[in-house]
Amino acid sequence: MTDTISTQPIRSRREILAGSRVVTHLRQPLFQNGYALIASSATTSGLGFLFWILAARFYSTQVVGLNSALISAMLFLAGVSQLSLNSVLIRFVPQAGTATRRLVAYSYLISALVAAITGFIFTLRLSVWEPALATVNTGVQWQISFVLATMVWCIFTLQDSVLAGLRQAVWVPLENTVFALAKLLLLIGLAGSMQSAGIFTAWNIAVLLVLLPVNWLIFKRLIPQHVHDTRGRAAPLSRRTIGKFMGGNYLGNLFFLASTALLPVMVTAFAGPRANAYFYPPWMIVTSLQLVALNMAISFTVEAAHDETQLNHYGWRIFKQTVRLVIPGVIVIFLGAPLILQLFGDAYAREGTALLRWLSLGALPNLITAWFIGVSRVRNQPRQIVVVQGCFSLLMLGLSYLLLSGMGITGIGLAWFISQSVIALGLLPSLAHTIRQARLPSTSASQSIPSLES
Repeated sequence: MTDTISTQPIRSRREILAGSRVVTHLRQPLFQNGYALIASSATTSGLGFLFWILAARFYSTQVVGLNSALISAMLFLAGVSQLSLNSVLIRFVPQAGTATRRLVAYSYLISALVAAITGFIFTLRLSVWEPALATVNTGVQWQISFVLATMVWCIFTLQDSVLAGLRQAVWVPLENTVFALAKLLLLIGLAGSMQSAGIFTAWNIAVLLVLLPVNWLIFKRLIPQHVHDTRGRAAPLSRRTIGKFMGGNYLGNLFFLASTALLPVMVTAFAGPRANAYFYPPWMIVTSLQLVALNMAISFTVEAAHDETQLNHYGWRIFKQTVRLVIPGVIVIFLGAPLILQLFGDAYAREGTALLRWLSLGALPNLITAWFIGVSRVRNQPRQIVVVQGCFSLLMLGLSYLLLSGMGITGIGLAWFISQSVIALGLLPSLAHTIRQARLPSTSASQSIPSLES
């Protein structure tokens, strides 16, 4: 009895110390914003998973395939229209000072105008770009709706970058949860009256519901607070610097979009809407998993932009923590693939299990790629981003085209894993260099990662 009593205070102290370490860890800005973005992705991915399960139940396979391809086309056009301004906002908002409001407003305006042009061209020549999608085109009203949806989606995605750059990513989970719940309710509500385009419509009406309140918060409260808090650390923004950063990142972003957002469109074009219906759930699941690495890289970019002397130290810490988060997810998805896809129906599990497993394995080498791109953005080295994303995109699309005809959608999963692995192997020396530098007593930005040219 005495021994039991004597050990209780020790255990309590240990529990208090462990809890204190967790709280301290969560309060560090390097991890706090990353975890907020991951929480947002986890919530919206879970509700998005439910969204596509219900879509598979309430809508026909043909409609699911067409609408998912249409959404992917919209996301691709919005990505093209953003001109890599999302990366600009993440990198330069932390040090923009009094120019923050102007930087955000111009980013919104430019992106929306470009989206209007690209969306109009796409709808005008839809039968040429993608004949299978032309069946959803019902005239001028549909064209206007698609163009507006693309413009709104640009601003919707840019506002998350603004929040991250302001170190206010804690608002992102709330915003995206409201969006996910709204599109879920709209999906069910429109199933009876808008069977052919209900999925696409539900997606975009939900965006409008959160756009205005979030931007009211950004412009009225968060930007003034940011200007006040960074008065002593703000740096003048050079148009030349921003232009160079945006130009290089934009080309890299185009390669990234080609190898991600265009894949469902590619499957629809070469294998048909039914094949894309089976492809899209595994693709959605693994895309959500890869957001962990992307979100942690965003948090790293913001913090390293505040203090570039900590580049190696922050880079190694964020990489280790991302590995700890992603590996369990890969194991769960790989082992549980048939059970997960069974929620969509027997045919989805039968057609998509092997695809989902290959895609999940690709999330492991992607850890190195995501980390390297984050570091290159901090150091304003867009050429490295272009080289990495360009090589991956060309390899990925080429292998997908070759393997799709012989292996079906499983071939895309294999192409994804091979492409990710090849790029990661090429970046391993840079990671090893960072590990060595991070362990030195003092690290400076100039000692950071060697460029690909060296």
